[in-house]
This record gives sequence, structure tokens and C-alpha cells, in this order.
Amino acid sequence: MNKKLIIQVMYGGLGDHLFATPVARLAKETGLYQEVWVSNQSEFRHPDYKRLVWEMNPYIDGFTDEKGLFDYIDILEEFKKKPGINLIDALLMRYGIDDGQFFHEPELYFKPKIRDDLQNAVIYDPNYVSNVGLVSSGSVEAFFKKHQIKVDYQLKVRGQTNFPIGSHQDILETPSIEDYCSVIVSCKAFYCLTSGGATLAAALGKPCTAFYGYGQGQIFHHSKRHTYQYAGSLNSDFKRFKDNLSQSTKKKLPFLHSLLRKLFGPRYP
Repeated sequence: MNKKLIIQVMYGGLGDHLFATPVARLAKETGLYQEVWVSNQSEFRHPDYKRLVWEMNPYIDGFTDEKGLFDYIDILEEFKKKPGINLIDALLMRYGIDDGQFFHEPELYFKPKIRDDLQNAVIYDPNYVSNVGLVSSGSVEAFFKKHQIKVDYQLKVRGQTNFPIGSHQDILETPSIEDYCSVIVSCKAFYCLTSGGATLAAALGKPCTAFYGYGQGQIFHHSKRHTYQYAGSLNSDFKRFKDNLSQSTKKKLPFLHSLLRKLFGPRYP
């Protein structure tokens, strides 16, 4: 048995920290480690992430200034070589932890309050931070229209990265991450992008529909709780066509491929 495991999260997003949460529990439950610490050298995009994800985690012994192990690039490469596992599984393998299970979910030990006023509400969060692919608001709106889904509330737009839909929904504000958790667990149906919101919903045990666009890898469709819905734009569909055409002509018609590169320039792969 090893005495101490140090977790260090190199990317500061909410999802990045939640991905590492099963490591703490399983490190102790499998008997591999006696202590689990979180490195202060970890990145936190918001101080609430440290409090919500780690300070409330009963499997964490505390925080240390020592450096930990978390090589995101290596984990992504490992995942590509091992089909049938998700990102969290690959992370556990990186730490040498194996409980015999696959497709682990992120974990959260905070219990949000249930809001009675949202029990029958359909909520859409248009915000994201990490790459969600080439999404368009029009494609998201088209999905709701096609399936005759009435969105009751849209979360208030934050920052510069978002895909808001029409102005006929009420705007819902979430001043704190605890408020955000309450909204997710309370509503009848939650829709969002494949970013931190989707990972947080999985950690809260709330199934959701997560929109993504062309260019986002399947590795980020990590939760069996969720439905992942393609919502690409016309530009993304053209890019996919162009990429497919490029690969086909490169293999079968190298002369045509060379000609297309001259016509399109650097826009043609």
C-alpha cells in the first residue's frame, strides 16, 4: 500500500476537477493509498471549484504544496488506444487504480436545495468554456422546435462563449455555483453544451441533453446518464464534407487532391 497520493489538476475548469473526483474515493477503497491530497499547484478558474469539489469531498485529507500527477495529454492518448472506456477510466488507469468497473461518473458530495418553483421547468444553459465543437444557436433552436420542446428558462449569458436561443424564454440567474446546482437538480429537463455544465449534471446524478458540434471528440461524451445531441452549423457541415473529400482524394486521387489544395489554399486540409 502506498501512503500518499497527490492529485494535481492542470486545467482549471469545473469539468477538469470533477473528472478527477473518483480518483480520491477509489484510491482509498481499493486499498492502494492511505492518504489523498490535492496539490495547491492545481489550477482553479474559480475559487468556488476548490470549495465545492474538493473541500466537501470526504476522501480528501487536505491540500499540499507538493506537485501531483496529472498529465492530460498522456491521458487523451491512452484513451484513444483503449476503446470502451471514458475519460475518467483513463485517468484512473493513469493513477494505477482499477476497481474492475468502466464508464465511471464524476462525483460531488454537495447536496443542493430543491427549488419547488422549477419542478416542471425546462431549462437551457447556453454557456460553455471548453471546446464544444462548431455549434450554432440555430441548430439548437431547430432541435427544440422539431421535438416540440418549450424552454421555460434560459440561463443568463456569461462571458464571451455561449449559444443563446430566442428571446421568448425567461432569463434565470445563478449567482453562485450552489444556485447553479439547485437549478440543475430541480428542473424537469436540463439542456446544455458539452462543457462543465454537462459534467456537473452527471456528478449530481441528473440526466441532461448536451449539445455539441463538429470537431468535438467522443472522449468528452463521457457520461452514460446523458444524451449527446449534434447541433452543428452549416459551416461545420461544410468543413466535415471538405475534410472527408480531402481524405478520399488524398488516398485515391492524389492529382485531384493537389489541385484542390491549389484552389482552396490553406483552407483545404
